[in-house]
Amino acid sequence: MGFGLDSDAIHSPNEHFGVRNYLKGIETIPYFYTYFTEMKK
Repeated sequence: MGFGLDSDAIHSPNEHFGVRNYLKGIETIPYFYTYFTEMKK
């Protein structure tokens, strides 16, 4: 699951990754696993 944007230019000489995207990604992961496990029931 990716949280970067196309404009982040990941793995290029001028790459960057927004702190807000990083923090929102951390908040999103538990929700993903919660809903994913509910789908298997």
